[in-house]
Amino acid sequence: MKNFKEIKALCEENSKMSSVVIDEFLLYYTAARYNLERDMNRRFASYMHIMREFQKEWVNLLKAQFIVHKIFKKDGLIKKMLNHSTLHNLLKKERDYLERQALQPWKFSFSVINGQPAENFYNMTDVFTGGEYLLYSPGVTDIIKNQSVRLWFNLIGYNGLCWQSYGPIGAYSSFDPDDIYFFATEVNPEIEYDDEVLDDVEHDPLPYMMLLSGSVYPVTVHKGDEIVINMAEYDLDTLDTMGLSGNFRKEYNAGVWRLSLKGKGGIPHFSQAYYDENEKILLLSAMTDRGFQALVKNINKYGFHFSEKPFVRVHPSMLIVTERILKRKITLNKYETLFTVESSEEEKKEIEQLNNFMHMVLDIVNKGGDPDIEDLARKTGIDVETARDLFRLLMKK
Repeated sequence: MKNFKEIKALCEENSKMSSVVIDEFLLYYTAARYNLERDMNRRFASYMHIMREFQKEWVNLLKAQFIVHKIFKKDGLIKKMLNHSTLHNLLKKERDYLERQALQPWKFSFSVINGQPAENFYNMTDVFTGGEYLLYSPGVTDIIKNQSVRLWFNLIGYNGLCWQSYGPIGAYSSFDPDDIYFFATEVNPEIEYDDEVLDDVEHDPLPYMMLLSGSVYPVTVHKGDEIVINMAEYDLDTLDTMGLSGNFRKEYNAGVWRLSLKGKGGIPHFSQAYYDENEKILLLSAMTDRGFQALVKNINKYGFHFSEKPFVRVHPSMLIVTERILKRKITLNKYETLFTVESSEEEKKEIEQLNNFMHMVLDIVNKGGDPDIEDLARKTGIDVETARDLFRLLMKK
């Protein structure tokens, strides 16, 4: 059994050493010695539209994290720096600390918690490598008290007994590994496999650090179904649309068929297939996991063997954040606009219910009251989980 009292003592000593050696000396020495500040500021300027959302102290913390990663990452600057005469002027214990850090590269990790063996200690699993590690992080403990977190993003270093986080902690309320993979492929379209994501982060962590701007975006739920975009695209020489009439409602425009699964073609699932007669492409699309699975199962009844696992799975929150960070519009379904119609009566009713809920909440809050979310959800006819998500978003704004 691990002696967590002993490990905690080492972690606290390590944190003190990090504060003195890294924060008060090495950061400034490295920036000056290798002229990092000009290049860093230039690169951060590319994300100024995101940086404006952060408080100044957070910007400074992100810049420190960026430089520290350059120092301690695999093949980082630390091994060269240990030979510098200036570092020989450090106390022996301070130099020993740096030499230990040079033996085990620091790294960024997207991870989930799979256990808490002791206070401030967490058993973590890296979602892209499957590797497990013990993390000591009081910062994680503080975040959990106030926020529901699905995925963590940390720069971590090894102290000999466990890993510790350094710098701002990415704590994402609605992002999951599929979202990070989606973002990575938009940053670097050459990425094809999960292990290439972390390689890209190590090469340039800056865009991934900007995901902090969407950390508290909530999950949207509609009557128990989480809203998440599912898509898959297949080359298909021909499609017998007449034979699909039983389970699908068919529409046609400009050489494209839209096949909406009966019973799930509208809110919230939008389970729809698009067949492009000219490009010979079949696009499967849904706005919920259950809707996508139902779409695939029903279309497979006609002799196909499509996978129930989508090629793209991304939450609307990640799509919004990706567009903001990269400053470009992302079109996932180019056929959708061919079938844009006026909102149905059901959609209009839902929008009206959401607006009524928000007006009632704001009226109570503006008067200094504490709204009963469940009661207001019941009065306006919207799902309780959706109401809670809306309330959290309203309070954040």
